Amino acid sequence: MPFPDLTVDTNVLLHSCNAIEPRHAYSVDLLRRLLACPTTKLAIDEGFSTDQAANTSLIGGEYLAKIVPGSLPSVVLQQLALTGRIAITARSISAQNSNKLNQLVANKRDRTFVKVCANSKGGILVSHDFLDFPKATRKSLEKIFEIGIKDAKTCAPLI
Repeated sequence: MPFPDLTVDTNVLLHSCNAIEPRHAYSVDLLRRLLACPTTKLAIDEGFSTDQAANTSLIGGEYLAKIVPGSLPSVVLQQLALTGRIAITARSISAQNSNKLNQLVANKRDRTFVKVCANSKGGILVSHDFLDFPKATRKSLEKIFEIGIKDAKTCAPLI
């Protein structure tokens, strides 16, 4: 059964544009499957707007700043937005869980992806960031927030 939504780290989107990246084909496959599955949405934090001046979403801002217009991820994001397949998701979590997250993940943007994933319906974060999310950290985050952190290779066939 497809996921109701996915939270996708920016690095996965960028890897779909880099043919020398070892995970390139998996990232492309993930985006193709996401586009082809009409019941799966992309989870992004509140405040998302394709207008950079109006955007207050941290994830949306990162997407807009790093994704090249006309590239595969840009086209996929546009199509998802045009077809109502963006799931605007809260990024607030309990103070207790926020403290735990701050101890586990130093990068503020990475913490936002975890928060959105924790509040999403699907509870899946697709990421290739194994420096900020090493195995022990992923296991802790998965337990605390009841989420799954997967790479594109593992996640794509499940869409």
